[in-house]
Amino acid sequence: MQAKTRIILAIILLSICVSARAADKEKEKEKDKDKQPKNAPEQTGRLATYELPYHILKTDIDPERAKEVGLRMTCMVEEYRDRTRDFSGTIKNKLPFYLYREAADYYEVGGMPGSGGVYNGRRLMAIAGDELDARTWHVIQHEGFHQFADAVIGGEIPAWANEGLAEYFGEAVFTGDGFVSGVIPQFRLDRIQKLMKKDEFMPMPDMMLMTLPQWNREMRMENYDQAWSMTHYLAHGENGKHQKAFGKFMIAIGKRQSWENAWQQSFGSAKGFEEKWRKYWLDLPKNPTQDLYAKAAVATVTSFVARAFAKQQTFDSFDEFVNVANDGKLKYPTDDWLPPALLHEALEAAPAYGKWTIEPSTAPGAKLPRVVLTMEDGRKIVGSFTLKANRIDKVVTKLDAPKRSP
Repeated sequence: MQAKTRIILAIILLSICVSARAADKEKEKEKDKDKQPKNAPEQTGRLATYELPYHILKTDIDPERAKEVGLRMTCMVEEYRDRTRDFSGTIKNKLPFYLYREAADYYEVGGMPGSGGVYNGRRLMAIAGDELDARTWHVIQHEGFHQFADAVIGGEIPAWANEGLAEYFGEAVFTGDGFVSGVIPQFRLDRIQKLMKKDEFMPMPDMMLMTLPQWNREMRMENYDQAWSMTHYLAHGENGKHQKAFGKFMIAIGKRQSWENAWQQSFGSAKGFEEKWRKYWLDLPKNPTQDLYAKAAVATVTSFVARAFAKQQTFDSFDEFVNVANDGKLKYPTDDWLPPALLHEALEAAPAYGKWTIEPSTAPGAKLPRVVLTMEDGRKIVGSFTLKANRIDKVVTKLDAPKRSP
């Protein structure tokens, strides 16, 4: 792993750790915590207000960037909802989100120095800076899950599950019309396997019994890796074998059952869990979720192809699409915009995944175009879309395995 990648990851996890400490501290304050300094941005009218489907966004960033934030925040909540459908409820009141361009303004209203974002039990806050980069979005997606869970799950979620799920969504990849969750960055897999082989993770009973105050006092990067790896295993390990039980566990938590009883009723004895968890992670090959990263790239490209099609712009080949995009001539409906940088990132990574083609529509009334990625092993990821009132209704990706010869 490159040194730059290590530094970025350390900054991300430090921001999350400090944010968690800030959240624990804020929850202990009296109800007068709403009082802000008289020169705070929200007190001086420096923050514009945007009403989003699930949030009330208050920010001083420019409207173009605010438009991207609104799009991502909406898709983010829908990803939380879809992935937690078995055990979460409905957002009844829009969630407050304060996004500050300057770190000083964020600190002035209660953000812990050194952190990039926080959910303090009342509002989600973050620093936008000059650019909303991967570090920023990891923190917002992580802390945003804490806000979502507080609103629609309830109960005393054990620290490992709460932080593990937040990290799970922190790693999710935005595609323009949604997210792809469940990805495993290779550098993080390498670190987890190394920690396991050296027995540097906390004993499983201690991790499961850790309270949030204990978590926030210790603030170990290894704890975040362990909680995330436990949650990922319960969501995806053994071909999804534990998904239903995990959902049952979270439902019981939401009904105010103690997590110990909820675990017993959902999974039975915890004996053997640590061994299975370790085996799952130690047996993973390199780049185990390469298909998911490829799927995210296909979904992103399909989202842009779909918008161009809605404006009657079609392409005879993938190369033609790339050339048009690079020339800045790609069309999209003004009310169904996507940030161009998102496509540039996908196109930069595209050659590593395999051969790309576009199956074009050749006449009025023909079927909608599809984006097809053929990987080296012959498997294909196909991206398709549907329109409603000339807007993108849904983008779907499907992995098709090659047919075997009889």
